[in-house]
Amino acid sequence: MFHLPLTILQKRWLNAISLDPRIRLFTDRPVVFSDVEPLFLPEDVYVFDKYSDGDKYEDAEYIRNFRLILDAIKHQYPIKISIKNRYGKQITTSTIPEYLEYSEKDDKFRLIGTGSKLGNTINLGRIIYCEKCENQQEEKIGKRNLPQPRKVIFELIDERNALERVLMHFAHFEKQAEKIGDKKYKVTLYYDKEDEIEILIRVLSFGQMIRVVQPTAFINLIKNRLSAQKSCGL
Repeated sequence: MFHLPLTILQKRWLNAISLDPRIRLFTDRPVVFSDVEPLFLPEDVYVFDKYSDGDKYEDAEYIRNFRLILDAIKHQYPIKISIKNRYGKQITTSTIPEYLEYSEKDDKFRLIGTGSKLGNTINLGRIIYCEKCENQQEEKIGKRNLPQPRKVIFELIDERNALERVLMHFAHFEKQAEKIGDKKYKVTLYYDKEDEIEILIRVLSFGQMIRVVQPTAFINLIKNRLSAQKSCGL
């Protein structure tokens, strides 16, 4: 058995990845090759329509919390977390982590778990401290079924790269795209209840480019939103 050496391109790619601050969430010693330059630098990457208040990936406490949550997901044990709510009050709860999801638009990680009084989705940036549950009472957190994701179905005409832009805009959501005609597509987008307002705002941002066809409840949300905007003179 033998191992092929890395190519120069692969080394340059690894060097580029090592410059991403998010790599520190996984390791203190990223692989770096001193004999080659990075393939690209962080300032060479521009993400369109990205919020500027992303998580603090280089914060030592954030890194500690992230790694503990990853370990809890891998070994499926409950953790106790403390967060600060919108009123500045500290709240403590317990949860069983299921998985982490990342939003490139928001530049934030979110913890998806069960058994928490705060809901199934918690932004990692709001977590002040977390630790493994040690006593028996805390370890009896009931593992409930995660709620079924909601979905919205819309149609679009693929002109001026409309399909590509829509898929990129909703990159971190589960979705399906089906061609139903000449340059016409049907997109089914799945999301959690907590993301409904965000999905609504993003859908409206595309204007006449897309037309929502299902469900009726989401169509009514659009009508109510537009009516509210009209009444405000927007």
